[in-house]
Amino acid sequence: MNKITFGIFTIITASVMMMTGCQKDNPVDTDTSSIATEDAARSVAGTVGQDNGGALDQASDVADLAGAQGLSGGADLLVDKYGKLALATTIDTTYDPSTGKWTLSLARTRGTVGGTFYAAITRTYVFQFLNAGGQPQKYWRVIGTNGIDTARSIRFDITGGTGEHHAVGFSQKLNSVHGSWVVTGTNTDTITINGTYSRSAVDTITTRNAVRTLDHTINLALTNVTGPRSSRGNMAARTGGTITGTYSAVATFSRGSLYSDKTINRDFTITLGGGNSTINIGGKVFTGILSSGDLNP
Repeated sequence: MNKITFGIFTIITASVMMMTGCQKDNPVDTDTSSIATEDAARSVAGTVGQDNGGALDQASDVADLAGAQGLSGGADLLVDKYGKLALATTIDTTYDPSTGKWTLSLARTRGTVGGTFYAAITRTYVFQFLNAGGQPQKYWRVIGTNGIDTARSIRFDITGGTGEHHAVGFSQKLNSVHGSWVVTGTNTDTITINGTYSRSAVDTITTRNAVRTLDHTINLALTNVTGPRSSRGNMAARTGGTITGTYSAVATFSRGSLYSDKTINRDFTITLGGGNSTINIGGKVFTGILSSGDLNP
């Protein structure tokens, strides 16, 4: 090898080494579909969160309804005096003796407007306490012909609601929310929820020097989701079970552009446990924080 050839070889080798070193120091995610999947996972994590008004917040509400500490009283007493639903700003309840159904409307806020976290939530529920024979009884615990009868299950429907929440780099405006659950074990320390849950919302995400809104719908199927009865404060840490679902969204960028396909459709499976939601979506796995509804970075 002559001197000229050797010099060219040396320059090329050095250039390749420098390029390789730069790639190691500054990795670039060129898989735009993976960024879209991450955005979907962020929306899913929020949908099952507690503090932001997701499914776990409603699970905490039904757990509170099954926790009157032995009191035989109306739903208004259950939620105002003994249940943690009293944390709500306003509560209104009515009872229909012809159907054995309660209707409950609530409004609550969490955090501070303009702070790092804020949520404003309203929900309307229609529910029945059911005895061992599957028949409605007016209260969670009643005195019957055979003595005290504690409700064995609750039929719990989420018939509507509004909401918004804001966190660092993320905000959501809720358009609609519905759910239909059968809650068993309401006379034990652990309740079990099976049923469906859906919500439509618009999320605004600011990451990677880009701002996008995702107008989306999420449908969930809850399978044996468990949690502590009458223990809202421990719900996130002690929730278990599995959720499957679908995510459909249309993304609009107001700054930057991270992925070309603006229509996002993903199936997912969530495993609950240890205070987290492990989200398997689009061939990737993410960890959501059940208490806040945030996606773990």
